[in-house]
Amino acid sequence: MLERLPLVVVTGFLGSGKTTLVRRFLDGGGAVGTGVIVNEFGETGLDHKLFVHAADQVELVDGGCLCCARRGDVARALHDLVGQSRRAGGGFTRAVIETSGLADPAPIIATLANNPWLRAHVELIGVIGVVDAVAGLRNLEAYDEARRQVAIADTVVVTKGDLRGATPLAEITRTVRAIAPDAAVLDAQDADFRPASLMAARTCDDPAGIRSSFVAEAVTHRETVGSFVLALPTQVDWPAMTVWLSALLHVHGTRILRVKGLVRTTAGQEALVVHGVQHTMHPPSHLRLADTDDTPSFLVFITNGMGKAQVECSLAAFLALAADPVAAGRSRPPPSAASQLEIGA
Repeated sequence: MLERLPLVVVTGFLGSGKTTLVRRFLDGGGAVGTGVIVNEFGETGLDHKLFVHAADQVELVDGGCLCCARRGDVARALHDLVGQSRRAGGGFTRAVIETSGLADPAPIIATLANNPWLRAHVELIGVIGVVDAVAGLRNLEAYDEARRQVAIADTVVVTKGDLRGATPLAEITRTVRAIAPDAAVLDAQDADFRPASLMAARTCDDPAGIRSSFVAEAVTHRETVGSFVLALPTQVDWPAMTVWLSALLHVHGTRILRVKGLVRTTAGQEALVVHGVQHTMHPPSHLRLADTDDTPSFLVFITNGMGKAQVECSLAAFLALAADPVAAGRSRPPPSAASQLEIGA
């Protein structure tokens, strides 16, 4: 009988650092033969663009959440990876699923256990939960999804411990162990931390029955949580966009769980990947023009109780100020223009 394809599931709440962890693994030299399935909760997927160095290895499953309507797509993606792993000359020797930030991984594991074909050809060897040291404890307190992601993990990786405002590792470990007493807790900032070793380790002793109490009951996302996409102009004034987005997160960070997107600016041809989590805006990263194809500028929002029309009107008003220096009395809107952002407050 052919060996089953080893599978690792990487889960964690919005903005916890799942993509960064997987990218560190792919960049580390031990990822040859790894197929990656990326799921995005939202209308437009972006994370796969961050894996441009391994584009042939990545399959995007977007437009939904793995634990809800897209599990059939995941099964098909795994079927394709298994097929490629059986090809003459060598194919994939490992698979990694990066779930969306709102996914409950339990139904994914249940699918692997209950689908006869997947059970015969795919072997779950580990579930890695990612918790960030800045917002992680707040998320675990506020969101059932975050707690369930930790509860079903064999190993929890703590990220962003080097950022200002990070919670001490010992405190995060106590909280994690209260939810999953047998989970190993690792610090991504540790000098000895090796993603390649983590992805290759067999941590599931009983994949079919792992945390069976959590598999039995799938989480239902809060009705107020949703996602939408804002299309942006072909090129935007980056300083103005930065002021607007930073002010938006400052005022409404408790309702904006995540904002992520690709922005083309008036400053050059390179596109910028922007990323904000709740009240925190992270520094943008650059994408080469060749890596972005003809993808137009956009922002994907995942919100809790905030609608698209509110954010869209705020952005339109702010960009109008940036485009009309005579009316604004300056070259770009000042931070005090955050009054434009009092949407639904």
